[in-house]
Amino acid sequence: MTMKKIFLLPLLIAVFFTTIMTSAGSAQEKELKFAVTGAVGSDPSYSHYRELTDYIANKVGKKTVFVSGFNYSQVDNLFLKGQIDVGFLCNTHFGRRSKVVGFQPIAAPVITGYGKPKYQQYIIVHKDSNIKSIDDLKGKSVDMSDQLSTSTLYAAYMLLKKNETISSYFGKAIYSGNHDMTVELVANKLVDAGYIDGYIWDYHDNVRSEYSSKTKIIHKSADFTMPPVVVSGSIKKEVKTEIQRVLLTMHQDAKGREILKKLRIDKFVEVNEDSYQDVVQMYNKVKDRM
Repeated sequence: MTMKKIFLLPLLIAVFFTTIMTSAGSAQEKELKFAVTGAVGSDPSYSHYRELTDYIANKVGKKTVFVSGFNYSQVDNLFLKGQIDVGFLCNTHFGRRSKVVGFQPIAAPVITGYGKPKYQQYIIVHKDSNIKSIDDLKGKSVDMSDQLSTSTLYAAYMLLKKNETISSYFGKAIYSGNHDMTVELVANKLVDAGYIDGYIWDYHDNVRSEYSSKTKIIHKSADFTMPPVVVSGSIKKEVKTEIQRVLLTMHQDAKGREILKKLRIDKFVEVNEDSYQDVVQMYNKVKDRM
């Protein structure tokens, strides 16, 4: 091999790997990576959330990467690793973790029938249960979906007034991972009660009532701000602005309205960090009791 070829080989290798890395970077820039947590999506609605994310990505001129089924801590890790751009999160999850993870709220849905970006926490039991209130849940088994969820936070807050904690009051506390499972566990009498985001139970009851019809609501909370759509803190400002614009205006577009109707959403409205001070303040009162 001549000296010319010897010097040329490292140069060709360098050019090859530079091209590969540039191509990978370019591919990622053409993608918009979404995560939908169990706090927002339910089993009947995941396909419609896929339609929603495809709609957003198409409007922004990117391809969709869609993930679901992760718990809240796993979603945090995906954001921290730069593997998620947009997330549909729990409101308490956002309030507790926003400063650590760095995601930013840009919009929240107005659920059909609510008229504002608010919802309530429900406590549900089997329809044949003689449990009528939280006073009857002493020593009972209760599902609260996820330890970072508003369901768990609200349970701890209610028990604060009784000078009790989740571990001291309930016979067994279960974290099934999503609200779909909460409905099914209660419906099948595998737990005595469940704390659940009301709009998820309402979605089931209006769209697929197989399990919700076997349950009943024994308590509704005061209003909470709806869970937010968030973007990664590392996303480009112009992309963030465009995603937000698409969300806030999609109810004005025929295809957008069609997708929103399937999700029982009237429209998205703008929110910011201050919108979630209700859960942050509640968390600060009970964080040592959860």
